Amino acid sequence: MQQPKARPEVWPFHSKNFWITGGDRFTDCYSLGIGLQPGVDAGAAGITASRPVSERHSCDDLKAAAADPTSVTWHRYSRYWQGYRLYGAPLASAVPILVLKLLNLLVLLVLAVFFCSEAAKLIGVAATIGLCAPMLFMSDFVRIWQITPHAVSTGVILGGAAIFAAAIRKRAADLVLIVMAAAFGTLFNFVDFLVNPPWMPMLLAFFLVAAGRGAPIALICVATWFSAYGATWVAKWVAAFIVEPSFDIKTDVIDTALFRISGANVKVWHFPLAATAKVFTNAFLSWGMLILLPVLLIFRLPLRRPPLSLAWPALIPIVWFEILSNHSQIHAFFVSRSAAAAIGVVAAAALMAARVTDVRQIFVAARRWSSRDGFRMREIQ
Repeated sequence: MQQPKARPEVWPFHSKNFWITGGDRFTDCYSLGIGLQPGVDAGAAGITASRPVSERHSCDDLKAAAADPTSVTWHRYSRYWQGYRLYGAPLASAVPILVLKLLNLLVLLVLAVFFCSEAAKLIGVAATIGLCAPMLFMSDFVRIWQITPHAVSTGVILGGAAIFAAAIRKRAADLVLIVMAAAFGTLFNFVDFLVNPPWMPMLLAFFLVAAGRGAPIALICVATWFSAYGATWVAKWVAAFIVEPSFDIKTDVIDTALFRISGANVKVWHFPLAATAKVFTNAFLSWGMLILLPVLLIFRLPLRRPPLSLAWPALIPIVWFEILSNHSQIHAFFVSRSAAAAIGVVAAAALMAARVTDVRQIFVAARRWSSRDGFRMREIQ
């Protein structure tokens, strides 16, 4: 008698398609698994955000849940709003995953162009190049589109900062800017997965001081942004408790927060500035330094030490890294995007301090700098 054919094992499964698997696959598959639990209405699923879990990789869990959702263990993940799913979930159910990721790429390209355009109008082309080049070459920015949650939150950062820059350029009142900062803090928390929170308020503050609006209003907008971000997060915990009374704020929120701040982990060093050093090291070891460093050495860009009054927003991510030291060190590979953005703020401030406003001036000033050094060498000889 012929034996029944064994059911093929559904794990481990690892796609070989780079266009699908590049980037943070854990978060990508994690997010796609939310909403697949059978017998749960859409409202509850949206709040509790249950996903398949096991000791395997999240992509293996996703494949198993897609094959048979009753065969896996479901675990809620109620701490975050998971608002990125308003964009990703409908598309993931309507088009292939590769198409979804290509749409991510298109959206990010449009928003990146919008950001660069508005920044250039406000602070000049040269400063915008200084602001954006580290983001592009000292982080995984070119691969963010492969991870939908990261793409959505980054899109909010770029689009929101561009709108804020446009409002500053059009001389919006301080109260309007404060309200905008609050709205962006709320929106970002809604779509964020604790990926790069300090990036956006840093950009808002830099645009304000670069436009001459002053540090007081910049600090108020930063404080407002973080306050709105925190209040929106607390609202999620309350909503989770209302929908699922077994949601334990102490266990699910407070204990996790304490771990993210200073919890023990083999990847974590417990001494001051350890997180900052690790995150910035990750940025400086990025692939793009193979391009950026030769450009800096060959053209010797005319940078001046930026005044603290212009560059202080770059300290915002550093404060974040040190407060959430555990989280920053464990996830340095994507947290370093904020470090790269901070380097961009310093570079933009340095170009503004050197009064370099457009690309032509960069190369003219660089040639003059080089000629001056050559003349001094001939004098010495």
